[in-house]
Amino acid sequence: MAITPEIKVHLVHDLIPFWLSLKDEENGGYYGYVDSKSKIDRKADKGCVLNSRIMWAMSSCYKLCIDGALSETKLQDVGYSSLDILEAARCAYEYFRDHFVDMEYGGIFWSVTYDGQPADTTKHTYNHAFAIYALCAYYEVSGDKEAFKLAYYLKNCIENTMADEYGYVDSFARDFTPDKNPLLSENGVTAYRSMNTHINVMEAYSELYRINKETKDQFIKRKIYKALDIHATRIYNPAKGRQEVFFDREYNSLIDLYSPGHDIEVAWMLDKICDNVDDPDLTAREYPISRTIESSVLNYAFDGASLVLEFENGVASEYRHWWGQAEAVVGFINAYMHTGDKRYKQAARAEWEFIKKYVIEKQRPAEWTYEVTADGTPNLDKALVSPWKCPFHNIRMCIEIIRRQERFDDLF
Repeated sequence: MAITPEIKVHLVHDLIPFWLSLKDEENGGYYGYVDSKSKIDRKADKGCVLNSRIMWAMSSCYKLCIDGALSETKLQDVGYSSLDILEAARCAYEYFRDHFVDMEYGGIFWSVTYDGQPADTTKHTYNHAFAIYALCAYYEVSGDKEAFKLAYYLKNCIENTMADEYGYVDSFARDFTPDKNPLLSENGVTAYRSMNTHINVMEAYSELYRINKETKDQFIKRKIYKALDIHATRIYNPAKGRQEVFFDREYNSLIDLYSPGHDIEVAWMLDKICDNVDDPDLTAREYPISRTIESSVLNYAFDGASLVLEFENGVASEYRHWWGQAEAVVGFINAYMHTGDKRYKQAARAEWEFIKKYVIEKQRPAEWTYEVTADGTPNLDKALVSPWKCPFHNIRMCIEIIRRQERFDDLF
């Protein structure tokens, strides 16, 4: 069976209804934590990244509906409608607007309590960037100009308080004074800047540029070019064909860490950013970076069935994270579309088989297990839903494959 129909069934029967079921009818928004045995913690804090990703996911799925890529009849057969998806997006947006925006100091909180009070009030550039990305998706399907203005407001927060002459700083206290970065640093380092924050700013800005059909904001365009230049000259390591991950203020790498999931993600992300900007010269510059990264991931980090999470000092991680497997499917298909190299198509097929067999939960509606070993053994200490375990990479994988199948018949 071709992959795309399977993925569409999985999206309609599993992922969308799973997340629709997590709406908090009493306190608003969506529950912030579900353990590996599907038990909901109704008193858990609600993360802004999680809420934003629900907003993005439901908005993007509704866009599939209005474009005719998802059948209303098929949705109703499962027990919901496209309007239920739009309402889910609206619920996430309104909760974001009413509870995550800091009315005293500006910007947005990292998390709030289960009943909507500020919890972790630190300000993270990554969090602001992803909220912009989500607000763009919601505005595109709702036409809500308040969401559009809020996206621009967060862009201004980033540019006015979270950027310096070198690029974007990761973490701040509530009042935007510099702060340590415990949430986005790991592997024993505390980073001033991170690859993950930078690439998410690039992606968010490219979407903000794309949806602003009236003016094609030239300020945003210049910021995209600058961010891509920083990425090409400071974050991308041409000698190793990969991105570096954690940096000090001057972009000195802090650790020998290779993250193949982020690399295969950024490879197709760079192509999409270039499509949004629509500049042949920019595309010509970024194209070889994407192709080199894809080749490195395939040859070094893909074991024939699944994608290794990371390599620290050359040592491979034991686990395969859910999000990295999703990005591998999209990234390998994107590489095949650009190069025609059938090894990428075969890798995408193998990766999807691994996901079906080991990563997707067995009950319906099914979410994805947080991580498994190479032989498929799940880590049951990791939650199904948490501040970082969200409906983004797997739903985005489904959407990207469905969209690409529409334009390219010979995907699988």
